[in-house]
Amino acid sequence: MKSDMFGKFNPEILLEFISRLMTILVGKEVMLTNKRTWTIIMINPYDPLKVLIKTSEGIIDLRVEKEWRIERIIG
Repeated sequence: MKSDMFGKFNPEILLEFISRLMTILVGKEVMLTNKRTWTIIMINPYDPLKVLIKTSEGIIDLRVEKEWRIERIIG
């Protein structure tokens, strides 16, 4: 959806939809593309797919770790 944001869809409406959807996921476990499962602790309001993740070692910012993305929502 994000890649189509400036093509087929109204970008303001799509960004709002994604932001609201991601806000619901705070506190949920997700699997990243590195196959590790961690917990979302904060959503970036300017890029809702780039969240802060709580790990056993600390916090990961997906804006910085560009090679990782959310692959699956666990619960």
